[in-house]
Amino acid sequence: MNDAVDEILIQGLAIWCQVGVPDDEIAVPQKLLVDVTMVAPTLFEALGDEIGATIDYAAVCERLMALAKEKPRRLIETLASDMVHVLLNEFGARSATVQIRKFILEHTEYVGVRCHR
Repeated sequence: MNDAVDEILIQGLAIWCQVGVPDDEIAVPQKLLVDVTMVAPTLFEALGDEIGATIDYAAVCERLMALAKEKPRRLIETLASDMVHVLLNEFGARSATVQIRKFILEHTEYVGVRCHR
């Protein structure tokens, strides 16, 4: 049994989107930071140094930024779930974790959510 796991990480992806519960908060795009961990579909030693054999992290960043702008959302929980499903269904990750940090509450560094599938 091989329990080797190779992961691709994206840390601190800045996205701008409309998200929030109060109408005045959701009306204006705000900056969120997104951290992504994806379990690669293939072990790294089997990639043959070919970009087409792995997950293109630049394409992932572009897709997640576009996804965030597609529509306003009330909850960052919804956005995190939407992002995880894109990573699994469009990029072939075996599993994925998305953490979103939101800088909205006074007296906190940030609030956040983490979604893993």
